[in-house]
Amino acid sequence: MKMKAIVVVLLVLATAALGSFFRPDVRPGYGVTGIGWLSDYFAPLKGTNMDTPIYFMDSGVEGPTFLLMGGTHGRELSGTTAALVFIENVVVTKGRVIVMPFSNISGVSIPDETGKALHFIQVETKSGPRFLVYGDRRTDPADQGIPDPMVFKHAQSGFTLEDGTEARNLNRQYPGVADGNPTQQLAYAIIEMIKAEKVDFNLDMHESGTPDKYIDERGNTRSGSSLAYTLVCHPDALEIGAVAIMEIEAFYGVSMKLEESNLGYRGLSHLEIRNATGSLSFLSETPNPGQDSWRKVYDVINDHDYPLKHRVGLQLQIIQSLFNAYEMLMGETVLVTGLPSYNETMENGLFIYLN
Repeated sequence: MKMKAIVVVLLVLATAALGSFFRPDVRPGYGVTGIGWLSDYFAPLKGTNMDTPIYFMDSGVEGPTFLLMGGTHGRELSGTTAALVFIENVVVTKGRVIVMPFSNISGVSIPDETGKALHFIQVETKSGPRFLVYGDRRTDPADQGIPDPMVFKHAQSGFTLEDGTEARNLNRQYPGVADGNPTQQLAYAIIEMIKAEKVDFNLDMHESGTPDKYIDERGNTRSGSSLAYTLVCHPDALEIGAVAIMEIEAFYGVSMKLEESNLGYRGLSHLEIRNATGSLSFLSETPNPGQDSWRKVYDVINDHDYPLKHRVGLQLQIIQSLFNAYEMLMGETVLVTGLPSYNETMENGLFIYLN
């Protein structure tokens, strides 16, 4: 291990141990024109482990604004890694892109409670060893600061879930509550940022379990995750989503499902962001073997069927295909250079695209 990599991981570990702010390794490329904080839009986050960096990539040429979000759930590694690849490689030539690679940085700051992967995963990049962060699905209880309720209740709609820990799930709390618990405040801050920056369309990148069938403890054959390979769209964004996934299947051979936001299931980004801000909203799901509860052997980086390069390559291709579909249907779009396609990521490997 090179000394530089040792220093990076020790600094991150020391930060976590001291209980102060958690700052994953991000190495901006030439396309980043500014860096801000979510607390710039909602001051109560400042000085807490809920505040997160925001990367601005502005072409200076008039066009739409696109928001790219990773790390809503810290263990969903393809989303955070795709966001890093975008920040470190892409130059926007028309319009503007805003990237939040770690939307819930508190969840990223703690290990995944399932123990499916190390908190810090070493990979070899073009500049040497580097560590990707595999966090937890929810806000750190220490940052939430209050016990989980017995039942989760969505503030605006009254929609409930029996699992009270979902109170710490960012993707159950939109559009947020200004004077609510820290996770509600985080959702509120993201909504305020989207409004202030006049975001035209957005993508929230996620991972699910794999679609593989398996045998349960009683010997019954079960289906895997139905969410894998899905693009979820707000009803107003369905046509754009349909064009995007048709392009991905036609030119890249990956078949994806199109799903419309369930209007009765409240608090999710792809429904609430559009409703609260007018920004056309999408959510992508790639298959992570680390999220299969039944799987005894797993590798979240080099799995034979679902390697990270496949999952990140697909997330990157979804971004480009959404740009293309937006142009076809809306008459304008974001233009970029340096964004690896799905095929390029599969052929060249993933880590050549990390600084």
